[in-house]
Amino acid sequence: MEETDLKESINLVKKYNKMTPKERDQIKRQRFYAMVTFARKHNPLYAKLYENLGVNFFMRDVPYVERDFLLSNKDIWQSDEVIPSFIPQAINTVRSFTFASDYRRFLLHGSRYVIISSSDGALQQAAWPKSTTVLSVFLPIEEMTKQLNELRPAFLWAYPSTLEKLLEQKRLGRLSIKPILIIAGGEALTDELRASLIDAFEGTVQATYSSAEFGLVASECQMGHLHVNDDWIILEQADEKGKPCAEGEKPQKILITNMYKTDYPVIRMTLPDNIRFHDKACPCGNTSPWISITSAKDDTILFKTGSDTSIEIHTDEFSDILKDIPGLNGYQIVLYANNNISLRMDVEDKEARGIIFLQAEQTLRRFLKEKGVTASAITMDADTPLRNEQNGKLKNILDCRP
Repeated sequence: MEETDLKESINLVKKYNKMTPKERDQIKRQRFYAMVTFARKHNPLYAKLYENLGVNFFMRDVPYVERDFLLSNKDIWQSDEVIPSFIPQAINTVRSFTFASDYRRFLLHGSRYVIISSSDGALQQAAWPKSTTVLSVFLPIEEMTKQLNELRPAFLWAYPSTLEKLLEQKRLGRLSIKPILIIAGGEALTDELRASLIDAFEGTVQATYSSAEFGLVASECQMGHLHVNDDWIILEQADEKGKPCAEGEKPQKILITNMYKTDYPVIRMTLPDNIRFHDKACPCGNTSPWISITSAKDDTILFKTGSDTSIEIHTDEFSDILKDIPGLNGYQIVLYANNNISLRMDVEDKEARGIIFLQAEQTLRRFLKEKGVTASAITMDADTPLRNEQNGKLKNILDCRP
């Protein structure tokens, strides 16, 4: 990232923070209009979606789009032109450093910015500052460690599941980096992992709400609140038809618009997560709205406990019981019909794989029995945990039941 980008971004952040609500709304309307105009001209998917949209329109007039529809139509979702978004990305960096440290420390460390994610969606090289290196989350951990040691990033973004693997490499003395700021996004960051990362890397660890599809939405402040980057991101509470909710009405959909992402535009796209909007001002002084993320719909798994009875178990409960098994660095539970389970394991000591599996199997059976669930079979899978081929995220529970 160039120093001029950061300086300009700092000035833009300060200017935006001083704006009145009316002035902020005006600049967001302008950016929203510009993004819709760009998408209908340069993007085949949106050109079709907006063919009946007039020249003059309000946000509520713009058709919303389902996330799954975008992901299943990537061949027409990509724009034929991309506008580099260095300044908006630099603004996101500045917001992070107002929480972590002075931006000059970042410049003194060479402004090296490393992102570990899928190479798909938002994480295209063109959409990030010039000094950014994007590493594939699918790299073998040995190769990832080698490249990070060579790059020596000052700023590191990764999924928490990836950071767990890097933490193990740090503890083993194989990873020598000391980033000023580690940003976790795309998956939930636990308090335990945060504390371990701070202890091992001796830097600041910050949670974000972000995704490969829709980019960086919100960043954490000193109070632990996620503040929306509302100068470039719009979050809407909408009814079933995608229209704005009336006051007091419970939203049926949460829609997001990213106003700087032109490679794969995200305009009034449905979000998969449950988001709570807070009206109370944050004590940190940031006047941008803040949100909290509750469990997504796929964070609970339904198990049969009888012919006509069942129980919901949160996926975090499996993490709680398996995290303390010695030698088990990661896992993935694959569910099949009749409560059959296949366990994929990430272990350092291959010779101890069988012993580690027996411990994990006994722990799982005991846990499920306490819940009233009988597992027909728990077998050891030959594969290690597999990430989603599209976004690179790791799901600890895969439901393959018919």
